[in-house]
Amino acid sequence: MRKELLRKEIWVRKLFKDGFINNTVQYNQVDVTTKNNNSFIRGIDFSNSKIIHEFASEISVISDQHLIKLHFSLEGTYCYQPLKHIKYLVRIPENHCNMFYYPTTEGRDIFFKGSAKLFEVYVKPSLLQNLLGDQFEHSFSKLKNAISNSNSFVLWDKSKFIPPNIRSKINDIIQCPYKGDIRKTYLESKLTVLIIDFLLGRQTSKLSKDNVRLLNADYMALVKVEDYIRKNLKESLKIMDLAEIAGFNATKLKRDFKKLYGVTIFKYITALRMEIAKSLITQDGVSIAHAAYEVGYANPQHFTTAFKRTMGYVPSELKPAVQ
Repeated sequence: MRKELLRKEIWVRKLFKDGFINNTVQYNQVDVTTKNNNSFIRGIDFSNSKIIHEFASEISVISDQHLIKLHFSLEGTYCYQPLKHIKYLVRIPENHCNMFYYPTTEGRDIFFKGSAKLFEVYVKPSLLQNLLGDQFEHSFSKLKNAISNSNSFVLWDKSKFIPPNIRSKINDIIQCPYKGDIRKTYLESKLTVLIIDFLLGRQTSKLSKDNVRLLNADYMALVKVEDYIRKNLKESLKIMDLAEIAGFNATKLKRDFKKLYGVTIFKYITALRMEIAKSLITQDGVSIAHAAYEVGYANPQHFTTAFKRTMGYVPSELKPAVQ
């Protein structure tokens, strides 16, 4: 199989033919794997019909109509760059998200070496106006102007982390247990809540209102710390060790982490541990004691106390009642 620059041709009428919410929303899952220094991708409908493609690292993207895209990097780092307005390079690290606007001009998806899992939601601009009403005019005037002038738009200069509640909603969509007509009803309700919470939810709204000004090097250092936290929840996470990873002193790490992620570093760690534990219990069926161990709690009772304080209920409520 010959490596080449692949083309992702988005024909809007075809994309939304079997879409959701009055055929104005469509979602997509993308998997990138790397074997023997070759990258393979699945989950994108290119101009040819093969399911798996070998590619170099970039994909040429063109759309025949205006589109808004919500992008969630579940694993790996992704970038999008419109060729007309190259200053709008959108970099979305692992466990981060952003929203940007596809004008009808050409752009490119850029993937870094290694594996990646992406969740994408394509939205017709008319949906946001209908769904958000007055809030669209109030909160997204810059997006409205970009659409009117066919200019590129990115919601956040620095992509934000995916809040645990948003990741949970994405997992609900990916793991939809239903088929037939009820599947469409279920997915439409989940996509509606996902879009509203992503744009107007308390966590993301708080982050959006904060005009985060960080040097790119500092931003990437914080992303590195967040990545380490997520991959080492079983370990004792000490502020001095995390500061060393960032190359900051402890005071700068705590200040800048809260500035970027909207919560203190310790609250972030706890919330992430509880969300992972919830997923282990509900999706993998593990015991509460095992879930507690997997997220760094040797004492299940201490875990239960932290879980109730964070989630508002005890973890045993996640287990189905014995008949």
